[in-house]
Amino acid sequence: MESNMYLQSILNKYAPRSLDSHTLSILLLKAELQKWASTCYISTLNSGSRAKGTAISMASDVDYLISLTSNCNATSGGLKSIYDSLHTHLKSKYNPVRKQNVSFRIKISDLEIDITPARKHSGNTNDHWLYLSKLDTWRQTNIQKHITDISGSGRLNEIKLLKIWRELNNLDFPSIYLEYLTISILSGKSKDASKLTDNFWFILQALSKDISNPLNSRIVDPANSTNILSDLLTATERKAIISTAKLSIGQQYWSGILW
Repeated sequence: MESNMYLQSILNKYAPRSLDSHTLSILLLKAELQKWASTCYISTLNSGSRAKGTAISMASDVDYLISLTSNCNATSGGLKSIYDSLHTHLKSKYNPVRKQNVSFRIKISDLEIDITPARKHSGNTNDHWLYLSKLDTWRQTNIQKHITDISGSGRLNEIKLLKIWRELNNLDFPSIYLEYLTISILSGKSKDASKLTDNFWFILQALSKDISNPLNSRIVDPANSTNILSDLLTATERKAIISTAKLSIGQQYWSGILW
């Protein structure tokens, strides 16, 4: 029980902050994004951890997906040109702009915002195409499917603790992969809140394994069976997670794992 209370205190410590004081800044940003998208614009969607219920204060404060028409830039460079165009536009308005795999991170005052451009499939669907800059290719996915799956998983606290652990240890561990991996690792485990300590310890033990490590398992995007989420990690990044998990389970107290 004492361990559960400590982990709950960590969740409280890194709870996402209120955005009330940033309402105007967010509205101005959305207007700027719509202006950039011009005739390609459909909508700006809440797409990240806040929408899923897995937000922590150590990662981006807000995540937006800019939904664009299916034929946007179809004859002028496609998804890559969209990605590059948004990067150029954001750099002209905000500083710094951090290029990420599918998104860009900007800061407005002390607010960190991730922005992802995407082309929506035509018709009545939530499917979108994203550009993956690391691989110079594109992927189909469905953000709404992710939101529904993760928010209803019953694993929100375990996911948030793993995200906190990731940030404290400066690990490259893409959130969408981390979220579905957590659900997979805990398949069959109790969802009772009193089992939070047991469940999180089980995750760390699993990630520390030399044999049958879940990081070596194939995790597929349920919104697109050809999108392999486990491929988002490089071998080097995978080794870093395993090494850190080994160090964590060797700690005597929870304060040496999460602080």
